Amino acid sequence: MNAIATEHSMVIRSATEKDLDKVLEIDRLSFPTPWTHHCFKVVLKDIFLVIEQKEITGYIIACLCDLGLRAEILRIAVHPDHRNKGIAIELLEAILLIFSKENVESVELEVNSANRSAVKLYEKFGFKIERIATFIADDDEFYIFYVMKLTLREPQKVKYQVPKKHYHVGDYYDLQIAA
Repeated sequence: MNAIATEHSMVIRSATEKDLDKVLEIDRLSFPTPWTHHCFKVVLKDIFLVIEQKEITGYIIACLCDLGLRAEILRIAVHPDHRNKGIAIELLEAILLIFSKENVESVELEVNSANRSAVKLYEKFGFKIERIATFIADDDEFYIFYVMKLTLREPQKVKYQVPKKHYHVGDYYDLQIAA
């Protein structure tokens, strides 16, 4: 990905291994169960964007699933000193632009239900709560997460004739394929 300049003179670009120390710092300040250096190194091959002005102030990580028809936002965080400045909005807009170019049909993410500001942000983008998930952390704390989903485009349905030598139930099946 080439760098994208935002209207607030910030740059969004693909993360590199050199960025991981700053990303780890932001992660430790943002989550009760931070990821390890190894976890972040592994996801460098996915869609891993950082936003910076003079320094990295936030990041977002996502992956494409189901042959690119579905995407999942795995992690998004903004340094506490830079919150409420539109950085998360810029990161979400950038990732959704990438998804639309990839013809992704839907995007899912998990958010701690106690993080009301994050839930409201995702709802502004059109995400809807699909289901509730629970999680017990290493410290025996109990967390409730919302699994939220955003539909970017409706799946296209086509009729496909399956050769009878492969199936004996019928001649036609409804299948979903990417456009």
